Amino acid sequence: MVLLLLPFLFFACTKTDSDTFSHESAQQAAQRYYTFFIQGDAKQFVEGIADSPSFSEDYSRQMQSVVAQAAKELARKGGVVRVEALSDSLYTTDSTAYVFLDMVFADSVHEQVGLPMIFQNSKWRMRE
Repeated sequence: MVLLLLPFLFFACTKTDSDTFSHESAQQAAQRYYTFFIQGDAKQFVEGIADSPSFSEDYSRQMQSVVAQAAKELARKGGVVRVEALSDSLYTTDSTAYVFLDMVFADSVHEQVGLPMIFQNSKWRMRE
């Protein structure tokens, strides 16, 4: 019985990329949050904002509405087919990063955006 649980315990105790302070984990988190945005998953995107646990329910709904509208606007531009992290600047003094993302539209147009991030409670979150 113990041998059956051993692999499970190994994976349960293994850290994921999102709970390490590194260039790769900051880029992966930023890319994941922006993918939520372009897919119109406003709830997941807003939950990725650093202060979102302290948002009132009303404010959270308002933020989700704004994000959903912005995602619709991107779709009207032809839609984003993928988001890729290009690079980042990592700052150990205040546990922040600035991640540069490349959005690729259906018509092959590229748009680059910067996303400020902060490492809080062993997780990368977006700064407002």
